[in-house]
Amino acid sequence: MNGLKHFFLLLAVTLLSACSFLQSFHSQSPEYIDILISEQHYSKAQNVLQNIRPDHPDYPALMAQKARLQKLISTLESTTLAQTKALQKQNKWHQAQQTLHTALAKLPQSPVLRKAEEDFLGARKKRINELNMQIDIHKGIWLKDAEPLLAAIVSTMPDDYERQQQQRAFNREKSRTLKRLVRCSREAMEDELYELGRRCLNLVSAIDKEHKYKEELLTARSRLQRHDQIQHQRQIRKTNALLKELKQGYSHENLLRASQHLQQLSHHHQQNSEEKRYSTILKQELDRGIAQNMDAGRQLYSEGKITEALSIWTSLQKITPENEVLEAHISRAQRVLKKLERLGKKQPSVNRASASQ
Repeated sequence: MNGLKHFFLLLAVTLLSACSFLQSFHSQSPEYIDILISEQHYSKAQNVLQNIRPDHPDYPALMAQKARLQKLISTLESTTLAQTKALQKQNKWHQAQQTLHTALAKLPQSPVLRKAEEDFLGARKKRINELNMQIDIHKGIWLKDAEPLLAAIVSTMPDDYERQQQQRAFNREKSRTLKRLVRCSREAMEDELYELGRRCLNLVSAIDKEHKYKEELLTARSRLQRHDQIQHQRQIRKTNALLKELKQGYSHENLLRASQHLQQLSHHHQQNSEEKRYSTILKQELDRGIAQNMDAGRQLYSEGKITEALSIWTSLQKITPENEVLEAHISRAQRVLKKLERLGKKQPSVNRASASQ
């Protein structure tokens, strides 16, 4: 009987020791932290390490793990932010959200990731709103163009009940779309989507024959005017700076920047009289620079330096696209070089920088 008691006592002590060991392993042991980190349970590992006391037998090892974990967390946060922003720029919104959710599953309490999620949701809402505005704009364009056609049909068949019904349905849709365009005008200005807002405002003016929303849109128009004034002054400063650069020298880089700036102005910007004047002066200076470089190429060509002439002319293609004279020079030089290549002759080389001065 005593032997049985000793056996159960020994068993109890052994079990208690094992439980104590397991509890230590599963709560604050370096081995357990290693498992959590390897499985990317960063939040759990972080919670455990935050409660480690200095008198813990494995305190140095656990603090080393804590430093390692913090580096992993920082890397995860920065990588997630970079990937999310890159996916947003590519309009891959679903993949961006999945990237955030994957990171948040590992670090649900991360303030960096929570802020990134908040920013993402705001950006996505803004994008959806922008797309809805574009839909309203396209619908407004259709309504504006279709309205006189439908009116002509009804006036041609005034007794046709079906056409009258169609016109009433059209007017209801026009009223709904007009309200959305008014909202678009306001919200676009608030979101600094000025070109979208401009299109909405112009459509409201074209569709709202009774000027019903004129007073309501005064604030939006005022914001657009302030934006345009700022843009005009900014473009004048940029145009003036490019003009000064050209007057200092007709380098390829100076000519290219001036050409790209003028193309942007012609495609995306409504110029006032002062801005047009500066743009005209810049265009004249750009043309002089192009002519000088083309002449430099012709001089080299006349000296038999075909490769150098072709190099100058080719560099001008981005600066003056659709220049028929330039294309003719390039085509002729290429034909001559091919002919010389067949004959086995070589071109002398000169310094291109000195040729383009």
